[in-house]
Order: sequence, then C-alpha cells, then structure tokens
Amino acid sequence: MTEDQDRDSQPVIMPHSYDGIQEYDQSLPNWWLFTLFGSMAFAFLYWMACFVTETAADDRVTLNAELDALEARQLAAVKNLDDATLWKMSRNTQTVAEGQAVYNSLCFTCHAPNLAGIKGLGFRLNDDLWVHGNTPTAIFNNISEGITFEGKPTGMAAQKVLGTGRIAAVTAFLLSTQKEGSMKTALRKDEPSQLNP
Repeated sequence: MTEDQDRDSQPVIMPHSYDGIQEYDQSLPNWWLFTLFGSMAFAFLYWMACFVTETAADDRVTLNAELDALEARQLAAVKNLDDATLWKMSRNTQTVAEGQAVYNSLCFTCHAPNLAGIKGLGFRLNDDLWVHGNTPTAIFNNISEGITFEGKPTGMAAQKVLGTGRIAAVTAFLLSTQKEGSMKTALRKDEPSQLNP
C-alpha cells in the first residue's frame, strides 16, 4: 500500500488546533468533487444559453403568454361589460389578436383593412372621431345591435350571432388603436372618410 492510499484510508488529523477544534487532512471524495465541478459547468452553460446567446427558451416569455391567456379568459367571462372592462381588454394582446382576426374576416369590407373607412360604406375607425357614440360600450352596442340612421337600417346589421366574447374582442381591437379619454363625437356629415377628397 502506498503512502497516499494509506493516508486516505485512515483519518489524519492536522497538527494545529483552533478553539480546541482540530480538522482532518484528507482528500475530498470523488463523488463530492464531481458534484462540485459538474454544478459549476452546468451553471456556466446555463448562463451562456439563457443570458449570453439566448438560445434557451425564456421562461418570462412563456409566463407572460400564459398570463395574457388567463386574463383573456377572465375578461371573456365577464357578464356585464362596462367601459373600464373594455379598455382593459384592449390592452390584452390575446383579446386584441382575436378581435383583429374577426375584424379581418367580417368588418374590413366596409371599414377597410387599415380601419380607414370606405366612402359610402363604412366610417373610419382609426381616428378619434366617432359618429355613433364615443364610448367603448357604445361601440360594443353598435356592433351587437347594428346601426340605424333616421329610423332606417344602415348597411351594418346586428352581429349578435358573433356572441358577446367575439363582439367584445372586436371592440377591444378597435379600442387598441385609441387613447383612453381621447375619443370625440363627430357629426355624420363631418366624418373624414365620408368627405370628398
């Protein structure tokens, strides 16, 4: 048996003492060293992947997406929609995306894909002038119930078949282009998309 093997197999106490405490003078076990250096290597690789190269998935992105989805489900479940709730929905990315999808499939034919309106068909929706009510609940009701002008129906029929959730999502999409409190009422004849160029 060599001297090193003998030294490792039997406890060797160092000759000094501090406060009556003596310490062993032996090599650390291999499993302990493997754990130490392995965790150091893992920490370095994790740091490189997550913070330097950003090749690993960021948990914050996933968490924010899940929180948005949760908030969208909670907002969709609200029975009595008021202005504050509709404004809150307009700040939820998932609700706005759903509303934009519905708008792009149904509403763009009259109001244009960029919300600029089409003369003779639909009013502009991308400015702060609103002909048929300038509150979120008025917009919601206009989509839901349709619009009449001087007792006659206009081209926009009631969209109740969409359901409250989708109507609220479209309203949220329209509100996402507005600043809260900046929407004004405009006369029908003064609406910019209906004026001659």
